[in-house]
Amino acid sequence: MAEEKKKKGTYKDWTTRQEWNPPWIVKLLYHAWMIVFGAFKIALGAAATVAVICGICLMVFAGAAGDYLEEDILPNVEADLQRGSMEEISTLYYVDSSGNIQTLQQVYAALSREWVSIDQIPKDLIHAAVAIEDKRFFEHQGVDWVTTIRACAKMFFGDASVGGSTITQQLMKNYYQDDSITVQRKVREIFRATQLEKKYDKATILEWYLNTIYLGNGTAGVKSAAAAYFGKELEMLTTAECASLISITNNPSLFDPYGDEFEYDGKLQTGMERNKGRQELVLGEMLNQGWLTQEEYDEAVAQELVLKNGIDFEDKMAYCETEGCGYHGLVKTLTPSGDDYLCPQCGQIVPVERENNGGVYSWFVDTVLEDVAKKLAEQDGQPWNDTTRKIYMEKIQTGGYHIYTTFNADAQAVIDNLYNYPENMPEGLSGQQLQSAVVLIDNRTGDIIAMSGGVGEKKEFDAFNRATDAEVQSGSAIKPLAVYAPAFELGVASPATVMPDMPLSYDGGAYPLNDDRIYTRYSTVANGLYNSVNAVTAWTLYNLGIENSFYFARDKFRLSTLVEEEVTEDGTVLSDMNTAALALGAQTYGVTVRDMATAFATFANNGEYRGARTFTKVYDRDGNLVLDNTQEREQIISEKTVNYVNYCLEKVLSTTGSAADFTGQTEYGKTGTADNETARWFCGFTAYYTAAVWFGYDQPEHIYGSNPAPSTWRKIMEPLHEGMERVEMYSTAGMSYYTICKDSGKFASAACSQDVRGGYNPLQGAYAYPEDVSGGSCDKHVLVDYCTTGGGVATEYCKHFAAEEGSAVKIEKKALVKLTQSELDEIRRGVSVGLSKIYLQNDYIYLINSDGSDASFKGVSGSVNENVNAPYMVCPLHTKEAWEKYQKEKEEATRPTETEPADTTPTATVPPAA
Repeated sequence: MAEEKKKKGTYKDWTTRQEWNPPWIVKLLYHAWMIVFGAFKIALGAAATVAVICGICLMVFAGAAGDYLEEDILPNVEADLQRGSMEEISTLYYVDSSGNIQTLQQVYAALSREWVSIDQIPKDLIHAAVAIEDKRFFEHQGVDWVTTIRACAKMFFGDASVGGSTITQQLMKNYYQDDSITVQRKVREIFRATQLEKKYDKATILEWYLNTIYLGNGTAGVKSAAAAYFGKELEMLTTAECASLISITNNPSLFDPYGDEFEYDGKLQTGMERNKGRQELVLGEMLNQGWLTQEEYDEAVAQELVLKNGIDFEDKMAYCETEGCGYHGLVKTLTPSGDDYLCPQCGQIVPVERENNGGVYSWFVDTVLEDVAKKLAEQDGQPWNDTTRKIYMEKIQTGGYHIYTTFNADAQAVIDNLYNYPENMPEGLSGQQLQSAVVLIDNRTGDIIAMSGGVGEKKEFDAFNRATDAEVQSGSAIKPLAVYAPAFELGVASPATVMPDMPLSYDGGAYPLNDDRIYTRYSTVANGLYNSVNAVTAWTLYNLGIENSFYFARDKFRLSTLVEEEVTEDGTVLSDMNTAALALGAQTYGVTVRDMATAFATFANNGEYRGARTFTKVYDRDGNLVLDNTQEREQIISEKTVNYVNYCLEKVLSTTGSAADFTGQTEYGKTGTADNETARWFCGFTAYYTAAVWFGYDQPEHIYGSNPAPSTWRKIMEPLHEGMERVEMYSTAGMSYYTICKDSGKFASAACSQDVRGGYNPLQGAYAYPEDVSGGSCDKHVLVDYCTTGGGVATEYCKHFAAEEGSAVKIEKKALVKLTQSELDEIRRGVSVGLSKIYLQNDYIYLINSDGSDASFKGVSGSVNENVNAPYMVCPLHTKEAWEKYQKEKEEATRPTETEPADTTPTATVPPAA
C-alpha cells in the first residue's frame, strides 16, 4: 500500500531532490542569466590573460622602443640652425673629350631667398602665421600635444586632412628637407622640435621659419615673396597682404595667386580667388585670437589685392650706413645726386643695389633641369603641368642633386659662336629679330649634346626655349617622317614608284599646290621626295592612308604634338589627320625642333628610334641613385626603308638643300617651308651627327629670301667633322637602278625614249629592290611612222613625197602615248591650274577607248583630222590632194618645150626641211 501511494504521489519523499519545474517565464529569465553569467566568467578569465600578455608585451615594447629611440631616432635628431645648410646646391656634370668628368653648372640662384631679421618682419605677418599655423606657439615647448593627439585620432579613422605640426616642427621638416611620409620621420620631427626649443627662443624660431618657408613662384621666405607677389619691400606690406602671403604656405600649388583656373570647392576659381578665400580664413583666425580688432579685420577683408612681380627700383628699401644716422626708406625718398643717392637725414651717400638678375644658365642647362624635373614628377606619379613644373624645378634647384649630362663642350662652342652673336646670323627684312633654334645629336649615343634656343645673349633663367618649347609648323620637313618612311615600310611605294603630280581636288581651286605652281602629271616617288613636290607627296599619302601616316609619325617617330582630335570651346574640331598636316606640314600647333632632330636621327641609326636624352643619371646629396634615365630605344623601320629614305635624302643636298653641302662628308637632309613662309627648316644628318635647324619670327611673318637653315646647318656641321672619315649612310647592294616611264609607271621600253614631244622626257630613274618593282614594260607608248615635216603620223602620201629624189620630207620612228578620253579631260582640267601645256599637243596622243580599241581622234580641241577617221593626228600636209597636185605639176614640168628644157625641181607643195 505504501509503495502504491508513493507512486501516486500522495506524499513527498524529503530524501529525494525535487524536480525544478517553474513557470515558463521564470525558466526564460533563468537561462538568460546563466548565459550572461557564463560570458562574464569567460571575459574575466580572458581579461586576466590579456592583462598578463599586455604586461609582457609592454615590457618587450618598452625595451624595443628604447632600442629604436637609442639606435634610430636620437642619433638623427640634431637641432642646430646654420644658415648655410639651407642652400643645397645641385651640380651638373659632363664628360670631356679626354673622358674626364667636368663640372658644367652649379644650380641654386634661381630660387629667390633673401634673409630678413625678425625685427624687420611686420607684426601682422608674424601674427598671421601663428594664428593659422600654430595658435599655441607661444605656449608649447615645440610640440602641441592637443593638436597632435587630435590629428592621430582623425588619421586612425581615415581622415588625414588635419595636420598636427607646430611651426617649430615645420621648421625642422623644411630645414632637413625631409618630405617622407613615415612614422620615423614624424618621431624625429617631434624630438628635433623639442630640442630646438631648448636651444633657441621663440623669436629665433619664428625668424628662421618665416625666412625658409616655400611660398611658390620661385620664392623661399617672406621677403622674396613680398617682392614676387606685391612688388613691395617686406615691411611695406599691409595686413591684408600679410595674410595673403601666409595663406600660400598651406599649399603653394593651390593658393598661389598667380595660379591657373581650375575647379576648387565646387566651382571654377583662379589662383587669386582661391588665395582670397584662404586669406579671409587667416584674417578670421587673427580676429578670433585677438591679433586684430574688428575694424582692422574689416579693413583688411575689404582691401583689393593687386599683384605685381618684382620691385621697381624707386620702391626698393635703402639704408644709410652713416654711424649715428640709421635712416632707412624707399629709394624714392632719397635725394638724387648725379649717379648717387643722398640720405635726406644726414646728407651722406646711400649705397643702392640697382638689380640682381640671379642665375642665368645656358639653353642646354635649362633643358636638363626641366627634363630632370619631368622625370621626378613621373617617378612620383604626378601629372606634368605648370604647377608641378614649378614644384619640381624648384626642388632640383635646392635639393643638392648631382646630375650627369650628355653635354659636349666643343659642339656647344661651335653653336654659341654662331647663335650668341646676331651679326653672325642671317638678317631678316623685318623690324623683328629673325630667330632660330638648333638641336644637335650625337648619332653614336643618340643623345643631345648641344643646342640653342634663340639668337643673341640669353638673359633670363628658364627663358622660353625655341628648341624645346616652341611648336611651329614643319613644312615639307615632315614628309620623310609622316609619308615616305611609312610608305616604304608598309610596302605602299618604293623610290621607283610613279605617283600623280596632279591636284588631289579642284574644289575651291587646285589642291595641293606645288611650290612652283606647276604640275608634271606624273613623277617617281624619289623625284617627289628630293624635289619636295607637294602633289606627289599628297598622292603617296592618299595611297598610304591618313591613319597609317598619322600614327606612324606620332607613335613611331614620337611627334607627340600632333593632334588626333581636339574640340575647342566654340565646338571647332581640330585635327592633324589630314593632308595639310601630314603631307604639307601645316599642323594644328606644329612640332618642336627637339622632336624633329630626334626623329631624323632614326635614319642615321639604321632605323632605331632613340629617345634623345640630356642627362643619364641623377644622384641625391648622399650619393643615392635617384634617376637612371635609361634611353628609350625601338626599331621602327627596316634597313630597306632606311636605304630608300637616305638614298633620296642625299639627293636633297643637290636640290633644295644644296646650301648645306660641305666637302669631306656625305650629308642627308630635308628642307621645310611653313605656310606663308613663316618658318624655314633644315633637318639633316651625317654618319656622326644629326641636327635640326629652324628659323622664324616670334611674331610670325613672311621670311623673305632664300632658306637660311641649310647654310646655318653647314656652319655648325663643317667644323665638327674636321678630320673625320667619310661614311655612307645607305647601300645600293641588292638594289637595281630602274628607268621608269612616267606615262605608264612601268619599265621604260625602247619606244619611251622616242617620245614625239620635243623638250619632254618621259623617263625617270631610281634605285629600288626588285621585289618592290613590278608591272612589266611600258604599254602606253606606241611606235609609229611620223612625218617630221608635216607634224603628224605619216600617211602613204608622206611616204610618196619622202621617196621622191631630193625630197625634204622626213619620216622617222616616233612614239605616241595611248590616252582615253577621260584622261584627256583630266589633262585639260590640269592645264587650267598649272599642268604644262605640252600635254595639250595634238601630235603625241593616240586615242583609245576604255577597252583599248582605237578611237577616232579629232584633237584636244576638235580641230584636226577633218574627214579623217584615225586614233591619232595624221600629217595634215601630205594629203591625197597634195600628192595629186604634185604629180600633175611634176608632169607638166617635165613636158618638153621648144624654148627651154624641162624643169625637174619639186613643186612648192613639198615643204622645206623641218
